[in-house]
Amino acid sequence: MDPTVKNQLIQRVQRYFLEFLENFRLKNEDGSFGDLYYLEQATKMIQEGKRTLYVKIEHLEQVDPAAISFEPPVLRHVIELKYMMVRDALNAAVPQLLGKLQGVEIEEEVRKAREDDEMKFAAAFYDLETFSGIRDLRTDRLGKLQAICGTVTRTTEVKPELLVGTFQCNECNREVSGVVQQFKVTQPAVCPTRNCGNRSNWTLMGESRTTRWGDWQKIRLQENENEVPNGAMPRSIDVIVRDENCDLCKPGDKVMITGSLIVVPDVPSMMNPSELKTTARRSLNTRSDAAYGGGEGVRGLKGTGNRDLTYRLSFFGTFVRENADWGSGSSGPSENIRSDEKLYLSPADKDKFRGISLHTGPGGKKDCFDVLARSVAPQIHGHLEVKKGILLMLIGALPKKTDEGIKLRGDINVLLLGDPATAKSAMLKWTSVFLPRGIFASGKTSTAAGLTASVVRDMDLDQEKVIQPGALMLADNGICCIDEFERMDAKDQTAIHEAMEQQTITLSKAGIQATLNARTSILASALPKNTYYEADLPLHKNCELTPPIMSRFDLMFVMQDIHDEPNDEAVADHILNLHSLGVTEATSRSDLTLNSVELQRYIRLARTFRPKVTPEAQQRLVRCYKKLREDRTYVRGACGVTVRQLESLIRLSEAIARVHLDDKVTEQYVTMAFELQLNTLKRAERENIDLEDDEAGAEEQAGAAGAAAGAGGGAG
Repeated sequence: MDPTVKNQLIQRVQRYFLEFLENFRLKNEDGSFGDLYYLEQATKMIQEGKRTLYVKIEHLEQVDPAAISFEPPVLRHVIELKYMMVRDALNAAVPQLLGKLQGVEIEEEVRKAREDDEMKFAAAFYDLETFSGIRDLRTDRLGKLQAICGTVTRTTEVKPELLVGTFQCNECNREVSGVVQQFKVTQPAVCPTRNCGNRSNWTLMGESRTTRWGDWQKIRLQENENEVPNGAMPRSIDVIVRDENCDLCKPGDKVMITGSLIVVPDVPSMMNPSELKTTARRSLNTRSDAAYGGGEGVRGLKGTGNRDLTYRLSFFGTFVRENADWGSGSSGPSENIRSDEKLYLSPADKDKFRGISLHTGPGGKKDCFDVLARSVAPQIHGHLEVKKGILLMLIGALPKKTDEGIKLRGDINVLLLGDPATAKSAMLKWTSVFLPRGIFASGKTSTAAGLTASVVRDMDLDQEKVIQPGALMLADNGICCIDEFERMDAKDQTAIHEAMEQQTITLSKAGIQATLNARTSILASALPKNTYYEADLPLHKNCELTPPIMSRFDLMFVMQDIHDEPNDEAVADHILNLHSLGVTEATSRSDLTLNSVELQRYIRLARTFRPKVTPEAQQRLVRCYKKLREDRTYVRGACGVTVRQLESLIRLSEAIARVHLDDKVTEQYVTMAFELQLNTLKRAERENIDLEDDEAGAEEQAGAAGAAAGAGGGAG
């Protein structure tokens, strides 16, 4: 493009964009226009000490044509097509907009902000209509405004970036200021002193008044599993973010990032360590435009001498937002059910969910628990108790902290032990897709480091040791689904002991001592020892899991493939309906169920409740625990009833209270939790435990249960 035409285009874009920011008003439902939207946002931005103005891309075409002197679709087209060319002009329009603000205090704040952080003002666009796949990023998209989605696998620490440099000539001591940097170290081309001619011997004046620094961070983004073609490896790309976009995401987050594709020199990957310093300095001093990959490349390197393999693609991110659209496995938007953000529900939604919590069945009994459980994995027929366990795991209980500072988990761990073809893996897969922070792993192909964390050397950080997160860390505040759990090596199973109970991972290797959060629920599936579950043997003799692992599971379900003619016919009809009608039509023919998005919103609403245990419920907890500990039903070893089962009972009771949107844990909820927990022990030991034959003498034990409910008892 001709330089004159380019400059005219940039100036015109800046003028039109500023005109848009000054005149845009949101249109009300009655057709009238509201206040000046972006002037109000600019006022809040200055008051909050922020430097980024967020612009919704659709607003460019929704502005009132009578208030502007340009064609809105043309401005949007130019911004999207030539974003990196006009980015500085768009950013420069933000401080100009701030100069339009009225008020003595605001004007003083604007003056100070422009004096200190003129280079940090930015305009960030969001809500683009489409996004590009990481695999589809090619050089034909360089410089265009676009959005990408992916899973964060690694983030670096926030580091300083030189924005505007002041350099001193080492030959004549003259200072040269105002040297703008862009993705690479840029020194002055030549010393302005007459008869000096220095081109390479410079010293950066880092503390100079005219030197400007900013923050930057590099994010490693990997494409989502549903975008990976068959037989292909997931692709990744480095994303560079600056200032306010730093530290907005962590490993395991699914994010949508708006920005532009850029090209940066890929020098270190081709050099020997001895070549790195001198050659990198020489190559980065070339006056090439790093955003478009011009110049002669890096010459003189071992094995190369041409333009090839000297640059790599990266993504410059201007807007980062957590993307929950992948959490439902459907095409519509979804909710991150374990998000700490405040949930906003319309009155109609509140009335609907309250009606579900009070729903009664044909017998007049409240069946809210059953209705919600049927909405879990609707493509799987039956297994209602297992679905109840998964629902309680999704909702969770209240995490607690003792007076001594010991944290007690509120997450619920579930084990599915069953015969082949009993839909264990399908349950796990549905759960991992249902949650935005759901991780699916296989026990046979997973190692201890792959599940917890490992220490590696980062090639991009001068061989610095960094922590590589594993599946449990990536599933922080989510659920980790582990299939074929019994096929894990014993030492690998031992590695997750701490994560299952204390919900932390402690690393002590390669000079790094760190304790990392792994606040995740674990949903595991396992085959019996002899492939099929043998009903004449107790549970701990049917599986090869160690007693410490088994005691950490709150619920263990036995799923047997029992031949039953009515059930077989119902399963066959259900599968045929799925194949002929599809999941939505087949499940809609059944009883009242919720779709994925409604279930996610209900769970988020339920997690806002903090139920308290009533005195009657404390007495019932004591009776349940005493019955489990009686000699005739107590089994020593892997299936032994310990204090952990009491803690599990408390967690399950709180989760059931949340299911019913109740602020109190009543005696009824404790009974429901006890019956669900007892299901495993009944199948394991073939004993019926009657809770009603020993009502007397339980009151004196209520204090013990109250302490366990408040502090969680022993943490194991």
